[in-house]
Amino acid sequence: MRVARVASSARPLFFGLGLGLGLLAVTVAAGCGRSRGNLASHLAPTQDLAGATGQARCGVAKSHDRPLIIEWPSPERGALESQVLRGDHLVVVRYEGCEMEVLRRCYARGRYAFSGVQQKVDNSSIRSADELYAKIPLGAARLEAELERHGALSLAMTYVGAYEAEGGSLSEALESDALEGRCDGATHVVTNLSVGAFQLTSASGAGVKAGAEVGLPGGVGEGAGGGVSSTHARGFRRSDGDPGACSGYSDTRPPEGCGALLRIEVEALSPSEPQNAKKDKERPAKGRCPRGSVEVEGGVFTPSSTGEWGSSWGGNQSVDGLCVGIHEVSVAEYSRCARAGACSQAPTTVDWTEISDAEREQHSDLCNGSRTGRRKHPVNCVSWHQAESYCRAQGGRLPTEAEWEWAARGGDQQRSYAWGEDDPDPELVNACGRECSKNENLFDRRDGNHGTAKTGSYRRGRGRWYLEDLAGNVWEWTQSGDSDERVLRGGGFWSIDDDELRVGGREAVELRSRRADVGFRCVWEPTQAP
Repeated sequence: MRVARVASSARPLFFGLGLGLGLLAVTVAAGCGRSRGNLASHLAPTQDLAGATGQARCGVAKSHDRPLIIEWPSPERGALESQVLRGDHLVVVRYEGCEMEVLRRCYARGRYAFSGVQQKVDNSSIRSADELYAKIPLGAARLEAELERHGALSLAMTYVGAYEAEGGSLSEALESDALEGRCDGATHVVTNLSVGAFQLTSASGAGVKAGAEVGLPGGVGEGAGGGVSSTHARGFRRSDGDPGACSGYSDTRPPEGCGALLRIEVEALSPSEPQNAKKDKERPAKGRCPRGSVEVEGGVFTPSSTGEWGSSWGGNQSVDGLCVGIHEVSVAEYSRCARAGACSQAPTTVDWTEISDAEREQHSDLCNGSRTGRRKHPVNCVSWHQAESYCRAQGGRLPTEAEWEWAARGGDQQRSYAWGEDDPDPELVNACGRECSKNENLFDRRDGNHGTAKTGSYRRGRGRWYLEDLAGNVWEWTQSGDSDERVLRGGGFWSIDDDELRVGGREAVELRSRRADVGFRCVWEPTQAP
């Protein structure tokens, strides 16, 4: 049996620092320049963003779920940062358009832990109001005058890690009924806070030392040079953190001088529902396929790979029509099954025959388990029996490898890869790039993920019928195999071999194996709509 490759430069990336977030009440109008009023007052009736100007854009544009917060007033940013080291709850906010308010007395279950990465640098320019509102929605109204005055703004960001929500169940935290305290107007929970350093300048802006403010260790509270600065004497400039201090790497905290908040990620709260509405949601969805799946027509094909199972594989294969899960089963979906008692808990460790202690420790750090900050990632480190039990609990099953390949090749389109004929690249698939190994990799660029990626992150790599991640991210369990082993399909984030990502890529592993680069998706038999 071939187990997952271990890249020579691989190291654990996700850590269990037990940080909580106390909740601070601040209104972050971010340059919106109006009284807050009630939530309904922010919903502008305008339909056309292109025709909107100034603050009107904030009511038209859909709230971004990953807004940059570099233009928040520094006292609010510093106060928000300081709470990361003190509390034991997740931040709840009221967020609409370009206005955000952190609700001090509203609590969501969970906490934050820091995940460090090797520094990443992102440089971009902003030359129009549309770009401004797209990239910096919080504070865009205030920056519009600077953009008009200088013609263009340059943004340089150095990213070293993030505080991710973990502990408990984020899916529960996102239920409006589960919030505690005074939560009137609550719309979102903050699930991720990216940290590092940034500089926002005009094309003619000159460098000015930043002043001292309060904040996280390694962030805006570390003395001169560590706070937010702004000047109009020689152009325009905003900055926080020191890019020169960002080269270090830490498992538990940002490097000293490089802990400024750059971006937050928010998840919308589920609205409260009357009891009869909740019962309606439990009824089967109308149509031939369950929600979250798509119907794939049947057909006959010749497999791309050489069979290892005798008469059970090889030669022409006939596949009936079936419903295929659009994406790999996620952490959130599996956690719901575990809470209901229909599935076992998602493992947080790997295991296979003859695994070494070093392999177990290193690979287990990449298990998503029930991490709330990874609820949209595929569940991994599960055995074949756990995968099969989940699918059965949903009224489905694991696909045979014939069914899996038929869907991956696009049926009678006979694709070489799920996305078509283009060679793999970081825009198409989560596989082994420079982030995986500098010496042995599939492509000589980074794909942005050291382990799993959120399901559906690689839209250009989607297959026919909009099926996501049929190549890369995680290998997928199938029904096919013998008494002791089952076939995996599709390749994973450690794949360095092009053949593993082709529609015929396959591998046989023991039923009990639990690997960080293995997950699954389910299939169902189509049923006639009632």
